[in-house]
Amino acid sequence: MRLTANSQYTDPTSPSAIITASSQSVPSNCVVKMKGHSNNVLECSFSNDRRLLATAGDRTVGLWDVDNHQSIATLKDHSSNVYSCKFSPDDTLVASASRDNTLRLWDVKSHRCIATLNGHTSGVYSCAFSADGAVLASTSDDKTVRLWNMKTFKNMAILQGHSNWVFGCDISRDGILASTSLDKTVRLWDMNTQQCITVLDGHIKLCYRCCFTSYCTLLASTSADHTVRLWDMRTRQSIATLKDSKSVTCQCSFSSDGTLIAAACSADQAVRVWDVKTLRCITTLRHYGRVFSCSFSSNGTIATAGGSSEDFAVYLWE
Repeated sequence: MRLTANSQYTDPTSPSAIITASSQSVPSNCVVKMKGHSNNVLECSFSNDRRLLATAGDRTVGLWDVDNHQSIATLKDHSSNVYSCKFSPDDTLVASASRDNTLRLWDVKSHRCIATLNGHTSGVYSCAFSADGAVLASTSDDKTVRLWNMKTFKNMAILQGHSNWVFGCDISRDGILASTSLDKTVRLWDMNTQQCITVLDGHIKLCYRCCFTSYCTLLASTSADHTVRLWDMRTRQSIATLKDSKSVTCQCSFSSDGTLIAAACSADQAVRVWDVKTLRCITTLRHYGRVFSCSFSSNGTIATAGGSSEDFAVYLWE
């Protein structure tokens, strides 16, 4: 394992003041494999109450009952691959982003598409809700980030600055939007002014996805350079580079208390979990086939998703 770091990280706003690995158990046991997609599963996301899981793959979004390990619904309306799916903060909606240039909003109870968001001129790769659910952000290979008003379902802003495709995005609870791009950078945007406030340089190849801790003081970004970078949001500086793979690192996810971070290492067929305080890889979850996505639930369960020619499955680990 290769590990470089400028410093260890302590989040002073966390309930315990100091991040320790013991505050969150480390999932290591695969409890179920759930199958339903007919092609690669590119993203998986838990609902905020952790009872449901949404999965994006082929041209559909899957909804799953986490406790019963059963499929609830398959949402079909997109005309091309679905790359991303996210629950709204109140868990009443699921947003999906697709290569068909659109986003769709689905009612979780009725399983109906209630709105189609048009505006991007090329494929849409990711989406993220603001903490209050009022805004949805989306990224595209048209090199833009778009913001959508969730009352009117209208485009309210186009954020321009990346020089190449924009792959990932996340929104912190304090209103900072992060976006990752083929241009190798991570950009931070103020949601109020809709202006780029910082460009984070450090990755040497394209950046895929990003995620904030729930305390808003740490951002992680993944890259084709086989690393996960951790960024201190107070100093806007990289504080650590995590590398334990020779594979493209796709999606990442923090545990709810910020003590752990999981990252999907695609060709390695594994998800690796690091201790955020010690910066050590503490477990490796082996996946059958390439793995593109991972997600922590609020109670510490991890979902992993990907695919092979024989198996397009989602795994749950406890």
